[in-house]
Amino acid sequence: MIWQIIFCLVFCSAQLPAQDGDVVVRMIRSYGAADERLPPVVVINSSESNDVGSDFVTVEFDVAAQSIPNVYARITHCTADWRPSDNGFLNDATNRTSLVDWSIAPERSKYTRYRGKMVFPNPQTTIRFSGNWKVTLYNLDNDSVIGETRFFAVDVRASMRMSFMTDFYQPRFQVSSIAYTIEARIADRTNRLLTTNLHTLALYRNHRWNEPMVASETLQNVRNPNGIGSNVVGMVQSGKVFRLERIPAQNEYRILDLTDMARYPFVGAPVRMPLSDMRRNGTFVERADDGALLTKGIVGANDEFVPVEILLDPNPGGISREDVFVAGSFNNWKPDKSWMMWYDETLNLYRLRQWLRRGRHNYLYATGHLSADTDQIVDLSFEEFEGNTASANNSFIAFDLS
Repeated sequence: MIWQIIFCLVFCSAQLPAQDGDVVVRMIRSYGAADERLPPVVVINSSESNDVGSDFVTVEFDVAAQSIPNVYARITHCTADWRPSDNGFLNDATNRTSLVDWSIAPERSKYTRYRGKMVFPNPQTTIRFSGNWKVTLYNLDNDSVIGETRFFAVDVRASMRMSFMTDFYQPRFQVSSIAYTIEARIADRTNRLLTTNLHTLALYRNHRWNEPMVASETLQNVRNPNGIGSNVVGMVQSGKVFRLERIPAQNEYRILDLTDMARYPFVGAPVRMPLSDMRRNGTFVERADDGALLTKGIVGANDEFVPVEILLDPNPGGISREDVFVAGSFNNWKPDKSWMMWYDETLNLYRLRQWLRRGRHNYLYATGHLSADTDQIVDLSFEEFEGNTASANNSFIAFDLS
């Protein structure tokens, strides 16, 4: 059941075209039906209306290759914390597809050459079970993994009522301590479920599918980000109450509008932001797009990736003692080391050069620690440069994964 409540320096000149035989996925994302604003949720086995789910999801990926590549995708059923399900009944190695709708990038494009789209389900794949589904994209020529994204399948069998409460937590930085407690009351409305089957809830900020917040009676080793607490706090008739506590409120997303051709033309070199971004500490000027990338209105000749230089002024407050990253709709809200900024002592600014798809992006500045051993980002936080505000327009989506 589902219920919705309401940027290290990367030199663009170093991004070389793919060599013969290489297939490089520059960006991959998923969304509901054919609308990039919708969450990637498929509704199965239900004739009931649903405000969020769709009949299918779209997976879209931009590729650098010398010619249209041979690719296929396999879908894998996963647990609430995105580990592949051990049950062989849920996963079928033959549940894969090579049905791709290809389009070509503008002639001047160097960073990508082709865009592929797949829909799930399709004549080659079936989605018989609700839950978390991982889409893994492979290069058919050498069977190597080249991309990954996620979607959800929902079988509507329970009702859910969500409650928001203002909460507080202890931030690492001198910012507001505003947080949320979100409580989900789940009840079986079909009288076909056992109460013991209602055991796990997963909560997401909209469009940030790599950040599950889990409350579970069965997944005891789940570690929620930022010290978020969880509990199953009580019983209701034919159901249970799940609670997630100390969820940082965060801030309204920043907006980078690359649909503005006058401000961000394609000149083959990085286009610098007109003004550097600054700390906000909970303040914001305009409403964003709930974390989504919006590309509607971009004509084919301009539907490309643009080299952009992102600038962040750390003052007042000075440079961070931690590594600084950019997270947003351009990297599925999951930055890696290629999205780490560097501090220019001459300009007194953090800088990052990256290729971004033309469109209207949402993003935030994060701090954390890049592990030298694993190349993974540890303890990612949006507190230092963004702060918290309860008036941020971030919606949440919850799934009962029982």
